[in-house]
Amino acid sequence: MKAEDRQRKKMATSKQKKNLAMTMATYFVDRGSIPTPKEFNLCPKRPRLIKLITIRKIFGSWSAMEKYTRSFCANELKAMNQEKPNALEALKAKAAEAETEGANGENI
Repeated sequence: MKAEDRQRKKMATSKQKKNLAMTMATYFVDRGSIPTPKEFNLCPKRPRLIKLITIRKIFGSWSAMEKYTRSFCANELKAMNQEKPNALEALKAKAAEAETEGANGENI
């Protein structure tokens, strides 16, 4: 076995997984959702120096990273889940206001 082959087969350390999971959890909370790998690649606001290939090297796949991040950073991701209903309620309130107004902006 060549030295290059041995280097490729090295597994990521636990510390690397934890650091990347924390970074990704922060990104997911800022974004408000967990993107698909394609969306992540195209996102201009993704964490610096983290590409899809980096995630695959450390976790093996996007889904493995997602599962690990959900379990390891559950407390951080709770904030993301709590923000969604509030935004939905705000949209419902705006829609209800729009329905009560007439064409000229006065109440019906």
